[in-house]
Amino acid sequence: MGKYIKYVIYLVVLLIGLLLGYMIFGKSNSAIEPIEHPQHTQEPSFTCSMHPNVVQKKEGACPICGMDLVKVGASNTTATENQFKMSERALALANVQTSIIGVNATGNQILLSGEVTTNNKTNATQTTLFDGRLDKLEVNFIGEYVKKGQRIGTIYSPELYLAQDKLLTSSSYKDTHEKLYAAARNTLGLWKLSDNQIDDLLKSGKPILNFPLVADVSGTVVEIMASEGNYFKQGDPLFKVAKLYSVWAVFQAYENQLPFLKNGQEILISSKAYKGDYVTAKISFIEPILDRGKRIVSVRVDIENKNGKWKPGMFVEGVVKIENMEEGLVMVPKSAVLWTGEKSVVYKKPNASKPIFEMLQVRLGESVGDNYVVLDGLKLGDEVVTNGAFTIDAAAQLNGKKSMMYAKDLDLEKPISHQENLDLVSPELNIKLKGILNTYFDLKNELVAANSKNVIEIVSKLTKELELIKFDTVDDDLRLNLEEALKSLTDIKKDKSVEGSRLLFKNLSKNFIFLSSRINGYEKPIYVQHCLMADNNSGADWLSLEKAIKNPYFGDKMLTCGSVVRIID
Repeated sequence: MGKYIKYVIYLVVLLIGLLLGYMIFGKSNSAIEPIEHPQHTQEPSFTCSMHPNVVQKKEGACPICGMDLVKVGASNTTATENQFKMSERALALANVQTSIIGVNATGNQILLSGEVTTNNKTNATQTTLFDGRLDKLEVNFIGEYVKKGQRIGTIYSPELYLAQDKLLTSSSYKDTHEKLYAAARNTLGLWKLSDNQIDDLLKSGKPILNFPLVADVSGTVVEIMASEGNYFKQGDPLFKVAKLYSVWAVFQAYENQLPFLKNGQEILISSKAYKGDYVTAKISFIEPILDRGKRIVSVRVDIENKNGKWKPGMFVEGVVKIENMEEGLVMVPKSAVLWTGEKSVVYKKPNASKPIFEMLQVRLGESVGDNYVVLDGLKLGDEVVTNGAFTIDAAAQLNGKKSMMYAKDLDLEKPISHQENLDLVSPELNIKLKGILNTYFDLKNELVAANSKNVIEIVSKLTKELELIKFDTVDDDLRLNLEEALKSLTDIKKDKSVEGSRLLFKNLSKNFIFLSSRINGYEKPIYVQHCLMADNNSGADWLSLEKAIKNPYFGDKMLTCGSVVRIID
C-alpha cells in the first residue's frame, strides 16, 4: 500500500511541474515573440557642419545659420571615401552652386593693367651747345609746347664770347686771311648759330654777352632738368619734349600669362576717365627680359593720339582675347579651387541627380581671366562646385571624410593641435619660443617694408635668441628645425640684400611653422599664409598675426598676393 502511495505522490509532483512549466514558459514565449528588445546604445548627438560648437540631442536646424544638423559620427557612406553626401536643405541654405566644365566655357580673355606713357621713338632732348651759365630759361612748366627755332632762354658763355671776338677780329683782315676768317665763322656755325645771327654780330661789331638760346626740337615739354643760374657743359640736357600725336600704353603681364600673348595681337583698351569708350590697338612689343623682383614683363601697345585724348600717366586696362587656344583645353573657374599650400582641390558632383560630392586633386596651368587651365584631374563635362565648396569641405571634416585639411593622399600637413604637444617642451622653453616667434614676426614686417638694414639687425637678434636654447635637451624634431633655422639665418646675414633675404625667408618660415606648433598659450591666433608666385612660382608660406595679406616675398610690388591656408589657435 505504501508503495502505491509513493508512486501517486511522484505522479502528482510531475503533473504539478508540467502545469507550472506550461503556465510560465508557454505564456512567456507567446508574449515575448513579437517584442523587439531595444539595444543599449549611446544617446546620439547632432551638430552643424558650419558651426561645430553647436551640439544638440535632437535633430533640427542650427540656431546660428539654419542649416540641418547632422548626426555626429553618422555614416554618410557613399561610393568612395572621397565622397560625401549633404541634404538638399543644407545645400540650399549654403547656396551651393555648380558648373559644367567645358572648353573655354567661361570666357577666353586676359585682363591687363597698365599706364599711358610717351612714345620714346618721338621723344627728343634739348641740350646746350656750348659751356656757360644759364641766365634765363623761358620754358617754365610741363606740358608747354615748344616749336623748333623758338627762343627758349639766354646763356652767358665766356667761350662763346671769345669765339665772337675772334670772328670780329678776323673780319678786319678777311681779304688777306680768308681762311682764318672762314674758320672763325665756321666755329660759330658748329654751335648752331644761324647765318642771320652771325651777320647781325658782324654788323654790330660787338660780342653778345648773354647769348639767346634757340630750340632745335619741337614738341610738348614732359620734363625740365635745367634751372636758372647753374652752369652747364656742352651737351647737357635742359628739357625733354615729346610728340604726343602717338603714345604708348605699357601693360604689366605676369609670366604665367605670357604663353597667351604675342606681337600683333589685338587688345581692347579702356580708361576710367572715358567709361564705355574703347580703342582697339595691337601689341607692338613684349619685353624679352622678366623683372625678377616683380615677376612681370612689360607689354607695349602703340596708340594714335591726334586729339590728345590719351594723356601720359593715365591708368588703362586692356582685354586680350585668346583666339587660338589649344583645342580641347579644359578650364575651371577660379572660385571652384581650394588651395592647400601648393596643392589644389575641387569638389566634383559625380551624379547630377544626387547631392553627393567628391573631392579631387587637380593640377592647374596658366591663369586665364577668371579661370585656370586644367592640366590633370578633370575632364570635359564634369560638374564642379563653384560656390559653397568650403561649406562642403567643413561638413566632410565633421563626418570623418577626407577633406582639404585632412586628405592624406594630398601629402597635406596634419592640422596643428597644441594639445598634442603641451608636454613636449618645458615652461621655460615655451617662454623662449614665444619670444623667438615675436622676433620672427618683426623680421617678416621688415621684409615687407624692404628695410635691409633692419633685416640684418633682427636676423642677428634672432640668431642670438636661438643660440640660447640647449639643443641637447630637446627632442630630435625640434632640434632639427632649430638647426635649420640657424642655418637660414646665417645665409641671410651673408647675402645682406633684400631680394636674397626674401628667398631664404622661405626655408626659415618652414621651420617656424613647426616651432609655432610647440608653443602653448600664445595670446593671438597665428595665420599660415601662402603665395603661389613666390620663389619663381614654386610658392612659399609664412606666418602672420594679421589675417590681411602683407607679402614678405614681394613687399609693395605685390603686397596683397597670397591667401590664408591655415589658422593656428
